Amino acid sequence: MKKTLLSLAIAFVAIVAVNAQTVWNFSNAPFGVAGAAGGSAPISFAANYQTTDGLTIGTDGTTLWTGLTTNSKTIDGITYTYRLQTGGGGSPVSPSFIPVTRYLKINVSGACTINIGMISSSSSANRTLIIANGSDTFNDSIPNVLGSAAATYTYNYSGPAATLYLYSKSSGINYYYVSATNVVVTSVNKVLSDKGVSFNGTEILNNKGLSIEVYSVLGKRIANSTKSLSTTNFQKGFYIVRVAGTNDALKIKI
Repeated sequence: MKKTLLSLAIAFVAIVAVNAQTVWNFSNAPFGVAGAAGGSAPISFAANYQTTDGLTIGTDGTTLWTGLTTNSKTIDGITYTYRLQTGGGGSPVSPSFIPVTRYLKINVSGACTINIGMISSSSSANRTLIIANGSDTFNDSIPNVLGSAAATYTYNYSGPAATLYLYSKSSGINYYYVSATNVVVTSVNKVLSDKGVSFNGTEILNNKGLSIEVYSVLGKRIANSTKSLSTTNFQKGFYIVRVAGTNDALKIKI
């Protein structure tokens, strides 16, 4: 099932780096992989959590997400085992459109397509997903997010570079995945480099002997070590490097 909505243009922001398409699957690393062979516990969202590939899961630290919970749903032929529960709405402080809690934030370089696999948290009440921009001049929506079945909803943005906020207008929505084209990555993970974990193009350096894990973008753990890891035998593509037992992750390209 798909629903499509065309947006208006919004304001310009600086661009640092662009990915053609990015998928955040909340059933895969670095999100909900608990119980999988070699997996890690689901991360929590008591504070803002920023992935290394451009998605921010935002909160004010007071009104929190329910978090990642196990729940099996099949959307467009793909089975998801985890959902990201909002636990309620993420309404902004009027008259602003920008939410202060329980929001997803994505920087994009311009026109893009955002797909969201989601369901209303109530089986008997539909929800509305709001899309707003960081300059506080734009507000659009995806109405009628069903509670009877999980589905993909597609939002086509046609404006220039922007920071886009996604949040429930009121009450909860559960997310299974989000994907977007033309995602802008504006920062690197200093936390991992401070811990002695970095990538030089051919080797994942582990200078402090931490327990590191390497995952494919599909969430399969392919390596773990307390030493530096050569990547010369890895297939070409993107990988996620994590320090075991933490939320810290680094995205690398081979």
